[in-house]
Amino acid sequence: MEQILRGETLAEIDKEAEDILSGAWFEEIFRQAFSMENQVVYFPVRHHSPACAYHLMAVIEEYKPDCILIEGPEGANELLPLMADNDTQAPFAVYYSYKDSSGAVSGEKKEYKCYYPFLDYSPELVAVREGSSRNVHTAFFDLPYGEILAASEENRGLRKNEEKNNYNDDYYLSASLFMKRLVEKSGFRNFDELWEKYFEIDGMLQSHGEFVSNMLYYCVLSRLTSREGDLKEEGCMAREAYMRKNIEQAKKSFHNILVVTGGFHTYGLLYGNEQYSLHNIPKDNQAVYLMSYSMEAADALNGYASGMPYPAFYQEIWEGILEREKAPEQVYEDTALKFLVSVGKAVRKKEGYPSTYDEICAYHMAGGLARLRGKRCMGAYELADSVLSSYVKGEYTMATDLPMRTLAKELTGKQIGRLCKNAKVPPLVQDFEEMCRKYRLKIGSTIKTELTLNIFSSERHRQMSEFFYQMDYLNTGFVSLVKGPNLRMRKDKNLIREIWSYKWSTQVIAALIDASVYGGTLPEAAISKIKSGFRENISSQAASELLIRIFEMGLKSQLGDAFIRMEKLISEDGDFFSLVKTFSNLIMLEELSALYRSELDVTGLIKSVYRKIMTSLPHMAGIKEENVSETMTALKTLFTILNRPCYREDRQVFCETLSDLLERDGLNPSLEGCAMGILYGLGCLDAESIGRKCAGYMSGTKEKQKSIANVFHGLFYTARDLLFSSDDYIKIIDDFIAGTDERDFMQALPGFRLAFGYFTPVETDKISGRVAALYNVGQQTFESLKNVMPEESRYGKELEEYVLERMKEYGR
Repeated sequence: MEQILRGETLAEIDKEAEDILSGAWFEEIFRQAFSMENQVVYFPVRHHSPACAYHLMAVIEEYKPDCILIEGPEGANELLPLMADNDTQAPFAVYYSYKDSSGAVSGEKKEYKCYYPFLDYSPELVAVREGSSRNVHTAFFDLPYGEILAASEENRGLRKNEEKNNYNDDYYLSASLFMKRLVEKSGFRNFDELWEKYFEIDGMLQSHGEFVSNMLYYCVLSRLTSREGDLKEEGCMAREAYMRKNIEQAKKSFHNILVVTGGFHTYGLLYGNEQYSLHNIPKDNQAVYLMSYSMEAADALNGYASGMPYPAFYQEIWEGILEREKAPEQVYEDTALKFLVSVGKAVRKKEGYPSTYDEICAYHMAGGLARLRGKRCMGAYELADSVLSSYVKGEYTMATDLPMRTLAKELTGKQIGRLCKNAKVPPLVQDFEEMCRKYRLKIGSTIKTELTLNIFSSERHRQMSEFFYQMDYLNTGFVSLVKGPNLRMRKDKNLIREIWSYKWSTQVIAALIDASVYGGTLPEAAISKIKSGFRENISSQAASELLIRIFEMGLKSQLGDAFIRMEKLISEDGDFFSLVKTFSNLIMLEELSALYRSELDVTGLIKSVYRKIMTSLPHMAGIKEENVSETMTALKTLFTILNRPCYREDRQVFCETLSDLLERDGLNPSLEGCAMGILYGLGCLDAESIGRKCAGYMSGTKEKQKSIANVFHGLFYTARDLLFSSDDYIKIIDDFIAGTDERDFMQALPGFRLAFGYFTPVETDKISGRVAALYNVGQQTFESLKNVMPEESRYGKELEEYVLERMKEYGR
């Protein structure tokens, strides 16, 4: 295959590929895959391709299969009648979840989930509907979801660390070395543009045999240029082995078997020889549901890994093709015109442009681009280029991109699917609907509603608050706290009411199905997710925030493991700041427990984290300058808490620890001042001792003298009342200012500014009076002083320096 990848032009690539797949070999592949005389006919598809769906319908009519096998985890076979039901409207998705409680996938025993979306023009859905209407045996025949996970390596295939994993695997085709090289050398911007030209547009005008031959040609080349090791790691080889086994089983019972899979797998199904043994994963650990989906979620440009972009555009193409009233080229041109007019109208309402003439120009440009690019008619990419050229006025920037943003929304579409009445609803969704009925919440409307809850005076309102917090924690998008106590942010804790807004949408149901991997009821799912959070490698602070979540949600049971884990996280946490914030959070929970009628007992955790803090505190002596402010805040938090009457018995340990800290060499001056202020406030250090410590700085080295400002910074942060207890501190500061030169004073000034910034205006006025008294200056003297302009002050200073310099000269 390497000679294909070395080709320098599209013609050379095609020639090398043709040499490899020429003659009898490719003819044999095609004959085995797609001969109407075969017991098994393989129809290769690209997921969500109108052209593939169109030819598949015709092949089903011609081949008349008595069995249709469709790529998809076989655990969803029970959903096939619901998918084919006339009341079920696309887009919808099959939702798979697996709880690895047995550790069959990995020792971490995670919860997994994935989606298998379907649009009206998805070939797989066409096969399901055709099979149902013709009363043909139809089945998914891929490995069960849990088995696919077990066959995949960590962070590969369906085990990728992504928020939304999708079952479809078109990326095998688009990401292959052959396709990448082909796109690069043929001048297309991406694989989707190449696909539209050669398969969606040209494919509609080809015979079924010619179309399938072209599909096989490119899919086989993509397969042969892919690394076998990658396919094994992603579970691809195991899946194909299982599908081959199911095909052989079907051959015993059926005469005409149509196999519908992604084109990348066809070669593997024909010639693979891998074997796969099942892990016997318990069925109770796996769940599968049908759920409504949206065009937006299905759009490849919104992060959906498989399928084509622009679902609304290709939906219009599909509907036009099915009408069979127009040639495919005309369907494409009419659809492009429809979008040009729609986008022009939407932009015109907001910006006053484009004009009808601009729309005409855009339509003609799209046609001209199609001819220039050798396409039979304009497609989605010519449509986008013509809008960019004709509708965007001036340079394309954020200020002028409204036409392109509007086009993107139009091409994606807003359609949301709907399920038939018989569709099975997950227990978690049932619990949500039951709670909405219980609290008389309006979920039959998509209008946002506000609700005020008196959480302390009404038990019913408190329960509703807990329900809302559970929905918020599970990321359903159903509720939002507008106003009220925010314990996690430690804001508005004094408020006695909560104001919530809630709004129902299909996305809420999708989110609940996502969360159903955690449990069948909202409290059960919330507890399971909480426990999952505790299992991660998090700090004690993050763990305490999970406890606040538990508090808000009113969870009362099955939390023993979480508390044990919390103890372990506290013992392992070496971050002093994290421990202090944990301590503060736990104290808050304990103090609010009676008010919120909570049964959450955190007394033992408070003692554990307090002991850990006392052990860590002496090691903070060598703290870096950038962490001083945070350390002082942490110490003051501890001081504030321990100053409460209920914690008096814990003060002695705190005093001893701080005293030990003061004896450490190299202690930061600000931190030393902060510690002395706290010890003064706790009654463990008197004012005279602190005064002697400060005076010691003035009798020390010059560097130590300059640190006095930082000492006062820390001291006044925790005990600013000391300044009013004696004039000693004012004299120390005055001596420093009087005895230091300008350069040293400017270095110390920021520290003094911080120190005196903690005083109120009234206190500052008192300090000014005491300084004035020190120099026997009264208020009248200050009132008689006149303001001096900066220019005058500067002139006076220069004059003084000049006079002093001349006096020195005369003195010589």
